[in-house]
Amino acid sequence: MFSKKHKIRSILFALSIALILLGILFLVNAMGAARIFPAFYDIKNVLAKYIVVIVTMACGIMLFSNLASQVEQDKLRNGLTIGITTFSTILTVPLVYVFIAIFPAKANGKIGPVGRVMALDKILEGFEEWFGNGAFLYVVLAFMLILSLIFIAFPLVTGIFTVKGKTIAIGKNPDTGKFGIYLAPLPVIAKRESVQSTVEYKK
Repeated sequence: MFSKKHKIRSILFALSIALILLGILFLVNAMGAARIFPAFYDIKNVLAKYIVVIVTMACGIMLFSNLASQVEQDKLRNGLTIGITTFSTILTVPLVYVFIAIFPAKANGKIGPVGRVMALDKILEGFEEWFGNGAFLYVVLAFMLILSLIFIAFPLVTGIFTVKGKTIAIGKNPDTGKFGIYLAPLPVIAKRESVQSTVEYKK
């Protein structure tokens, strides 16, 4: 029989996968490849569509990653973490490309074949519709480029640490006594080591 904790985790895993699949369907709509959700497909500003895609996918991926880090079995935890990290990276590479290529596209109108597939011209039109066509637009685009780099780097870094049994913690470092950002054992590993220490102490 599964415990209540495992049942809740299974439900949350299913929810994370459902969000990821929903995000993929939104992406297919945003790219104009299929008219699955007519109301969403008919949104004129493609930037609005991609924001929905990013938010939906990010929620699903972050939930899945968090749940994967809580799995007690080392091999299963590492397998799930590597899988979702790889998936997240593959999805984020086009996002980084868009916010790098959008600058020359804005400057000289060169979109390129990849840009056409990514609807780069439509995304740029969406930004111009919301933020105008002046200097502030470049500030927004630069911010989005930095954000996209964070989106691709953070899951990679946390995924690597998770596979190594570590997590990024913020607070008072138990080793140095100083407040800040430090690496700590994953909660599941720390709990396991605590139980083992207790058993060995009793012996």
